[in-house]
Formats: sequence, C-alpha cells, structure tokens
Amino acid sequence: MSPKELLRGEIKKHLNTVSGEEFLLQGAGAAALLCSSPVWLRYEAVFLFLSIKNSEIDTQSLLITALKEGKKAFAPRVEGSRLVFYPVLSADGPWRKGPFGLREPEVPPGEPNGEGPFKDFPALILTPGLAFDREGRRLGRGGGYYDRFFAELDEAHREYFALGLCMDFQVVDEVPTGAQDKKMNGLLTKTELRLFCDKS
Repeated sequence: MSPKELLRGEIKKHLNTVSGEEFLLQGAGAAALLCSSPVWLRYEAVFLFLSIKNSEIDTQSLLITALKEGKKAFAPRVEGSRLVFYPVLSADGPWRKGPFGLREPEVPPGEPNGEGPFKDFPALILTPGLAFDREGRRLGRGGGYYDRFFAELDEAHREYFALGLCMDFQVVDEVPTGAQDKKMNGLLTKTELRLFCDKS
C-alpha cells in the first residue's frame, strides 16, 4: 500500500470517530477566523465545497456569510472528469445529488452555465482534502478533480488563492505528494489560518 493510501486510511478511520456536532463546531470556528482576516476581505468571489456530512468540516457558515456580505459564491458539480463551479444564490439551495451521491448545485434551465466563474477572478478557493501539512501539501480523496481544476485555472492564467480547509486533526507533519498535486497557498482550521504564499 502506498504512503498516500496509508494516510488516507488513517484519516478516514479518525473521521469515523468524530461526532456530527464537532464538524459543525469546527466549521463555525474556521469561518469566524477566516471572515475576520484580510484574506476574506480581499476577494469578492468565493468558491466553496459543499461538505460531505460527517466526513468534511462544515462549510455552511462560510456560505451564509459570503452571501450575507454580497460576495459571489460558487459551488462545484462533477461533470465527467471535471469539477465545474456554478453560482449559488441561497444557502438553502436548491441542491441535487451528484454522481457520487454528493450535494451539488441544482441549475435550472436558462441559468448561467458553469463556465461563468472563469470571469470571476481573482477568487478565493476553499479546498477540501483528507490531509494537509504546513508546507501547503494536500492529500485528496484520489479522484484528482481539484488538481485538474487548478491546472485549468493555471492554463487560463486566472488569479486565485487556494486555501485548504479541514478539521484540526487533518493537519499532519508531512503529506506525500506527486508531480500533479497542487500545493495550497494557505491552510485554515478552527484554530489556525496559515498563509504559505500570498498571491495578492
């Protein structure tokens, strides 16, 4: 078993022991920390993942705050091998169940398509992961969706700040990575906002 798979297994095992309330509490704490920082104030467009219940730090507080402050909020859908982000106008959705059973934005006919966000840059991109380290390395779930999304943005020369967001115990000493793995520009938990590379 590879070092990546070993670490994925360890983190998933730990996640299974965490209460639903803890995901909410850590999400609210991370939101409060980020929203009082210059990083949050700097960006009008915010890309957020819609948390997997009892498996990822909760992002609902961040979504509510972004919409309340008039920011442009976007959330992803899985379309083939790509992540495509769509505008979110309400914290209550509407949502649909995506290919992997994940919550995704429901886009009514005639609404803007997912290419629209490519105009809304610079942007803050809240990025999920199973583990992060304090050098900006990220361990995803193995599908490569976010790495491909960041590669698209880099190819299009879009300006963004990739901020890893996770539970506090998901920050480890070192994450094993490969050539295609995108490093984060910052890391956010309920107790820490660490910036590795300020792209402002």
